[in-house]
Amino acid sequence: MNFNQLKYFISIAETNSVTQSAEDLHLSQPALSRGIRQLEEELGVELFQRLPRAMRLTRYGESFLKHAQSVFVQLSDAQAELKHLSERIEDEIVIGAGPSWIGGCLPDIVGQLSRSYPGVSVKVHSGYDQQLTLMLRQGALDFILTEISSDPDRNDLLQEPLIHCPYVVVSRSAHPLAQETNIPLERLLGFSWAMPYLAMSAQDRLIGLFQSQNLPAPAPLFQSTSFGFIMRLLETSDALSFVVSSSLKTVRSESVVALNLAQDMPVRHAGIVRRPSAWLSPATETMMEMLRAHCEQHPTQ
Repeated sequence: MNFNQLKYFISIAETNSVTQSAEDLHLSQPALSRGIRQLEEELGVELFQRLPRAMRLTRYGESFLKHAQSVFVQLSDAQAELKHLSERIEDEIVIGAGPSWIGGCLPDIVGQLSRSYPGVSVKVHSGYDQQLTLMLRQGALDFILTEISSDPDRNDLLQEPLIHCPYVVVSRSAHPLAQETNIPLERLLGFSWAMPYLAMSAQDRLIGLFQSQNLPAPAPLFQSTSFGFIMRLLETSDALSFVVSSSLKTVRSESVVALNLAQDMPVRHAGIVRRPSAWLSPATETMMEMLRAHCEQHPTQ
C-alpha cells in the first residue's frame, strides 16, 4: 500500500467515477483502475462495486475510507512540514472562508499579516461549510473560517468559536415588504427564494425557522455557489434569501436590505476549524492569533 493508492481510492470514493477521478488526477483510466485493483489485492477485499455507470463503495470500502482519509491527511501534513524545513521556502497560507468573513474582517487581517510577514503568500478559497470542510479534511487548507457545528461528523476536527451573528431574510430595497415592520413569517410564503448552493447550515436554519411556527418550509427556486450572483438576483427580482447579516458587507450598495421580521432570528456561531494533527507554519499561527484578537474585540459581526 502506498500514498498514491490511498489518493486514488479517496478520489474515486468521492466522485464515484473512474473517468472523473482519472481526469482530476491527470492519470489514464487503466493506470487508475490498476492501482485500485492492486490495493484491493493487498487488503484481500473488494472496496468498490463496479456498476455500469458508477463505482460504489462496498461495506469494506466504507470502513476503509475513514482510515484512508486520516492516513492521507497525516502524510500530506508530514510532507508539507518536511518541505518547509528542507527547502526553507517562503511561507504560504491557504485557508477557506465564507462570504461573511470575506466581506468582514478577513481582508484587514491579511493586510495586517503582510506587514509582519512581507514574504508570506496568502491564498483564500471562498466557499460554504460543506465544501470547505471537505477541502480541509483533504489537506488542501490550513484552516477554515466557518460555522461551529455540533454535528458528530465534525468530531475529528478542532473547532474554536470566535464570533456570533444573526441570520436575516434579505430582499431588494424596492421589494413590496422592504418598508414594512414586524413582518410575520406567513407573509414570506408567497415569494420565491434564492439560496447559496451548498450552504446547508443556512438552509437547515431556514427550514427550522418555518417549522417552529408550523409553516411549510420554503424550497429555493434559485441556487448558486456564487454569493454575488444571489445578491444580484435579488436586486432584479422579488426573490428573498436567508443569509448571515455580516455577509451583507460584501454588497457594495444599499440595493439589498434585511427585512424587519416579527420572528426572532437564529444566531450563527462561527470561528476557526482545523485538523488536530496538522502542522502549521509560524505565519499561520500568527494569523490565527490576529483573528482571535480581532474577534475578542468584535464578537458580534
